[in-house]
Amino acid sequence: MKIKAVKIVLFISMFLLLLYLVTSILKFKYDGGIYSLKIFYEQEENTIDVLFLGSSHSYSHIVCSDLYKDYGISSYNLGGGVQPFWNTYYYLKEALKTQKPKLIVIDIFTSYIYSDFIDNSFILDNNLGIKSYINRINSIMISADKSQWNYFFNPLYQYHNRYSSLTSEDFLHYKGYNKYIYWKGEILLYKPYTNINTNFMENTNKIKMYEKTEKYYRAIIELIKKYNIPLLLIKTPTFLNNDYQVFFNSAHEIALEYNVDFINFNDNYSDYNLDFSKDFADQWGHLNYIGAKKFTEYLGKYLKDHYDLPDRRGDPKYYYWEMDSKYNYKEIYNFELKQYTNFNEYIEKVKNADDYVIGITMLGNYKNNDTVVQSIVTNFNIDNVYSNNASYVIDNNKLIYSSLGSNQYLFYDEIGRYTDLVVDSGKKLSINRKNYIKETNGINILIYDKFTEKIVDNIYLEYKENSVNYIIER
Repeated sequence: MKIKAVKIVLFISMFLLLLYLVTSILKFKYDGGIYSLKIFYEQEENTIDVLFLGSSHSYSHIVCSDLYKDYGISSYNLGGGVQPFWNTYYYLKEALKTQKPKLIVIDIFTSYIYSDFIDNSFILDNNLGIKSYINRINSIMISADKSQWNYFFNPLYQYHNRYSSLTSEDFLHYKGYNKYIYWKGEILLYKPYTNINTNFMENTNKIKMYEKTEKYYRAIIELIKKYNIPLLLIKTPTFLNNDYQVFFNSAHEIALEYNVDFINFNDNYSDYNLDFSKDFADQWGHLNYIGAKKFTEYLGKYLKDHYDLPDRRGDPKYYYWEMDSKYNYKEIYNFELKQYTNFNEYIEKVKNADDYVIGITMLGNYKNNDTVVQSIVTNFNIDNVYSNNASYVIDNNKLIYSSLGSNQYLFYDEIGRYTDLVVDSGKKLSINRKNYIKETNGINILIYDKFTEKIVDNIYLEYKENSVNYIIER
């Protein structure tokens, strides 16, 4: 009997372990909601001085790394896409288990929600990251129609169609990115959106919030007051102003009723030099990284001037905030590098960056004294220049490999946790078995950032009319 019992226990244990592993691979890994909670739970207790809550208008508009870099504010952006107040309420309940912030800031964008339920994808986003079983159940029960509860409670329903969409990231811790080791919840957007109607009109009218929306808006305020934590309600900048302002005005009126600070930053665009031709990312009114950095600088100064927030810079306990700042700096640097089309400007930015591994393969009939070739040689301190088929690898601005004029050569290096670089006889310039050689009569350059653990850029310069073209192609 004992042997049989042991076998049963082992079988059940193996089954549960296998189920856990399969679920961890198949489960959704959204940044805006699920992952923001996952990483939040890993924060050391009582290290977050300012907690931001709300929808994507919070986590894409407020750059926590900049608040730390410029003002020493330790903050976290705990939001979810199109997050209704009933989900914000449960996020807040989870947050207050391990953190007692010196200030809570809530973006009130979703005061406009005028229905009991939102789209299923956003229900998943705003509920599946909640660790507490009771809070997750309660949050799902108010987020979805009763007929759909089985879908949201049962992982097998949620994940059964995920097999065809799996990527290598699903098998890696933190999706394989350093970002999540240091991450404080912000999501930077990059491309500019310019199709904006800036013909705003002042609108002081109010539309009463939907009953359920108002109920949880009030519940949030009352819960924070119960904990005796200062609260600031805000509307971050957006051009979705005229149609939504009537709800923001109602949110402001309720804030006054509770004697809670409220600021609509749409009322003072000029104070932080918001440029409608450059600073937005999409038609939903999200700021891109340029606008977000402008707004964050302004918001940070306001927070320091009006609330008692310590400067955490230099404290080893807040090392991860420092690293988050570095990560976002590198992400922006890498994005801006990819906007260059002139190689002479490009190489100046490349050589001034840390953490780059650069693979260079030069093929064809280029001349050793070619202007572009000489620029590469000079900027990367390459001693010998070879014709027709030459490859070089630079690591952190130091030459670590040269093919030395041979037509048959092979270089291999593990340049990241899950990443290898191969340079092979002018036939391969590859990372993780993908070949990035595009030009067989010219120069190919592949750049990898060891800190962000991402490929930064892959460019090629064609040799034509007796010289290497300095105009970058991608």
